[in-house]
Amino acid sequence: MPKDPYLSSPNLAVANYQFKKKKESDLSNIMDEYRRREVNIQRLPPVIYLESVAGCPFSCAMCKPLATKPQRVSSSLLKKLEPAFANLEVLAIHGQGEPLLADLEYFVRQSLANNFVLHMDTNGLLLTDEIADILLKTRLSIRFSIHAGRPETYYRIMGVDLNKVKQNIRRLVTRSRNAPGNHDFWFSFIVMKENIQEVEEFLLLSNECGIHNVRFMHLWPNHDTLKGVTIRGLNFKYSEQSGNRIKDEFKANLPRYKMTANELGITIEWGDAGKYDHSPIRYWNELANKVSSRVGNRWIFPLVPQKGFCAAPWLGQLTVKFNGDLLLCCTSSIILGNLYHSSLEAIWYGPQMTRIRQSFQKGYFPHECGYCRGFGLNNYPNNSFVNYKR
Repeated sequence: MPKDPYLSSPNLAVANYQFKKKKESDLSNIMDEYRRREVNIQRLPPVIYLESVAGCPFSCAMCKPLATKPQRVSSSLLKKLEPAFANLEVLAIHGQGEPLLADLEYFVRQSLANNFVLHMDTNGLLLTDEIADILLKTRLSIRFSIHAGRPETYYRIMGVDLNKVKQNIRRLVTRSRNAPGNHDFWFSFIVMKENIQEVEEFLLLSNECGIHNVRFMHLWPNHDTLKGVTIRGLNFKYSEQSGNRIKDEFKANLPRYKMTANELGITIEWGDAGKYDHSPIRYWNELANKVSSRVGNRWIFPLVPQKGFCAAPWLGQLTVKFNGDLLLCCTSSIILGNLYHSSLEAIWYGPQMTRIRQSFQKGYFPHECGYCRGFGLNNYPNNSFVNYKR
């Protein structure tokens, strides 16, 4: 069979160049719609979160206290999403499962073909050298869940060996130095009663692993932590682990944390730690929202719309669950539609998303957002949207 001349390397280079220029132009137009707060937008989201695996072999106190059998997302759901990949700047492949158990070769191929950042959240325990080499072919972004500074605390919270996790991450960082591309690795730390005494040890651990970006996060409640769980001898309850006392202690010691970070060359970034009201009223309102979202697919509180803005209705963080349900973002449990019953386009351009954008255009959070205070460009991976001010 004669060789297709179009597939020769010079033609491929031209095609790749043209593809990247078109993506840059499309992204520029999306950013214009975002800045103008356009209600009727013309383009699909550049950020999608996909639950690539349902089920996790780990048992984290603040997430899922019982390990569950992992299952990969179906090929039929991936086929429904694939047309949107060409528009992506970021594809996140985590959710309620462990992303390192996903079909990583498939997602790496899609990332290379469509030039998007492949992002995931993992504890890194399953990160072998072989997996690292596969992932490092892409524009890779990994948020490592490191919510402690000491191995014994990490085991109580996460149920795995921190020393093994540390070894895996150090090897990845070392291998990344000889890999092409712009990679983004950072540690996350959920501030709570169980670990607040270990913040400086966490910073030292980050430096030891070669990670120079850390992000402090707020503990989000779920069905298990609201009622309380006992795991590995730890009694873990949202109302005890996250409150104004914890928030105040963190803020009081923040200057010392910043001094340590500066000495180590570590940049502190912020998820949502310190930005939230931890009052008892908030606690019960969140519990009521969890119940109402299950029963009527809506949140009740806050009763009065709160002022603010979020990038998600324009730039994405649209979340695709394992069963095809589509959520506004990773913090919302309100279902916008299902990809087995409707198309991504129909949902993204549909009446509910239009109403959500109208609310933000007026300067108010819609009910779908509950108590979330919104996302900005700083919430996306550092190796994404690189030409835009955060």
